[in-house]
Amino acid sequence: MRFAPSQLIVSLSYDLNNPMKIRAKHKVAGMLLLDRDHANRLEKGWNVPGAYLLLDRPNTDGRWGAYVGKATTPGLRHRVLQQLKDRAHWYRALLIRYESNDDETLNSSEAGWLEGRLYDHLAKARQVDLHNRNRPCDPTLSDDDETSLIDYLLPIESVLRLIGHTLYPRPAGAPDGGGPLTRRIESKSEANKPAPHLSPRGSTPKTSPPLGPAKDVKKIIAQIKAGTYVYEPPLSR
Repeated sequence: MRFAPSQLIVSLSYDLNNPMKIRAKHKVAGMLLLDRDHANRLEKGWNVPGAYLLLDRPNTDGRWGAYVGKATTPGLRHRVLQQLKDRAHWYRALLIRYESNDDETLNSSEAGWLEGRLYDHLAKARQVDLHNRNRPCDPTLSDDDETSLIDYLLPIESVLRLIGHTLYPRPAGAPDGGGPLTRRIESKSEANKPAPHLSPRGSTPKTSPPLGPAKDVKKIIAQIKAGTYVYEPPLSR
């Protein structure tokens, strides 16, 4: 079941060390994109149950690795700080929590269900290599609870695409030929090489044509020193 894309609101701080906050405007999901180097600055308000993704940098082919996890008690902040010590592969973490009401949070079953569905979603993606050894076991929820949690999946996918973590390779008909979104463009050394110049003696490097008959260099230097030198432009041919 697919839902219409939701509008994403991205909040950036003037302090580049602060995390990027992302939320879907009409959904209940609150998300935060956290650089590994700034994990210790994570606010204690994120010590609530939820799910998270630990992201590897995409390689030149656009493939990337990820670890899917959940946090219950004491919460996401505690779990991410623990993953700083346990896992060295990730450079960013995407944290997901319930945000519509400050008095409510995801419960343990909901966080586990979301973790399992995120695993399934990424396992089907051809651009992702999961670091999880086993599929997380998610509990059984009511149909209503599952429907509300499914609303989280599309905004999460939109955020991943926003930060350059696409789930599927680009089509072969894409302008870049189906490769990664960014690629290195090698400079062509031949572009700056002068074109050959035809002369009676054959092909030679292109140079400026002679401006006129050779002049007495010593005489010109003497005139310059004496202040009597007058420049005479070459005669046009």
